Amino acid sequence: MKLEKYVDKSKKKRKVVFISLGVIVLISVSLLLYKTFASFTENVEFPMMKGKVDYFGNSDIYFAFYQGDKELEEMPAKDNKENLVFDHGECDNGASIIWDSETWGPMVKNLSKSKTKCSLYFKEKSSIEICNNYGNDSALCYISKLGDNDYVNMAYDHASANGVLDNNLRYIGADPNNYIRFNNEKWRIIGIMKVKTENGVMEERLKIIREDNIEGQEDFPKYSWDYKETPNNYWLTSTLKEMLNGIYYNSEKGSCYDGRASICDFKEGTIKGINSDSKKMIDTDIIWNIGGCPTSYVSTPQMYECERGTDSGTNKYLYEWTKENDLNYHNGIGLIYVSDYSYATGGGSIGRDMCFKQNLFNGLNMECKTDNWLSNINKVEWGIDYRNVTNDVVYYISMDSVDLARKVTENFGVQPVIYLKSNLKIEDDSNSNYGSIENPYRLYIN
Repeated sequence: MKLEKYVDKSKKKRKVVFISLGVIVLISVSLLLYKTFASFTENVEFPMMKGKVDYFGNSDIYFAFYQGDKELEEMPAKDNKENLVFDHGECDNGASIIWDSETWGPMVKNLSKSKTKCSLYFKEKSSIEICNNYGNDSALCYISKLGDNDYVNMAYDHASANGVLDNNLRYIGADPNNYIRFNNEKWRIIGIMKVKTENGVMEERLKIIREDNIEGQEDFPKYSWDYKETPNNYWLTSTLKEMLNGIYYNSEKGSCYDGRASICDFKEGTIKGINSDSKKMIDTDIIWNIGGCPTSYVSTPQMYECERGTDSGTNKYLYEWTKENDLNYHNGIGLIYVSDYSYATGGGSIGRDMCFKQNLFNGLNMECKTDNWLSNINKVEWGIDYRNVTNDVVYYISMDSVDLARKVTENFGVQPVIYLKSNLKIEDDSNSNYGSIENPYRLYIN
């Protein structure tokens, strides 16, 4: 009798233990599932039937496909007859899209909520129109063809000035292969930019920036943006603009012909100018937009609009640098725009769209800064943008890659920026590292 009671009690104890363990396992599995589906940022697989995505169904994501404003019934195939390529993607709930050109499909990042909708936009290959306009052997055609399929190192602008897409193709990321040989030096391609020519027509041009600061002063290669008795932040009268388009352009040895400290405060003969062959490659018929912003508390697209004088649909901040309004225009050697810097980010793990929404004054997120080839902790350089609430402040790219405003009389590094003529060509090279720092693109004119 006593044995029977003991057995009963043992069974009851085992039953309680099993139930407790079962509850613990159930809770653990539930927490794991919740964590997996509520806050994952990994690749997302989604059910597809003949290119169509089930409206949620068994997936947390719904995809819609567009060509411009037209909704497509299915996602275009990788090698489609319409010559459509991926343009950009947008998601709600804070998620973002990264396109994989090899697998021809999207990767969704920062997916933290279920039932997220993503729109994928496709467009006709940009290279088709560019190659038709400038020739299949042009440098513009060469680079634009790379942009049709490279979604890691190249990207098109989708922020617009006053609602109109400029569709600039830019090199992005930490270190893309955008090196180019110019003036017997290493320069880098910012991208294919839509610019206005002297006849008022919008055309594409390759925009490049010198890899290193130009040498100048005896102790260090730095210059004031404007250095005169009454300095101001108007580019057309700045001493830096005059130096770049005067001494820097006109002398390969850098002999100084002007007695002002702003121009000649460097060791004579140390500055290397533009050689005769490279001068032939500079497009001197480009109109530079030199508008200004009233504040640094702006996003990348807002800064882009300020630079082009289209802020809020007005021309309040619009200034242009052309031969017509500048008798000393010379050759159109300028500086980087703040938007050039911030648009060069690859977005890191948070995506480019998230970077573009950030306030430039507070500095870009670390993900945005480290995944940006125009960031370099060894350089502090001037930009061409000015702050239009005062007459002596302009923007610069600082050591920690934050865009701020500084007095024009301060000294910072200078990396010249130019637009290349549309008839230039790039030599053929079958090496996979063509465009790298070891094997930069090589330009020539027929």
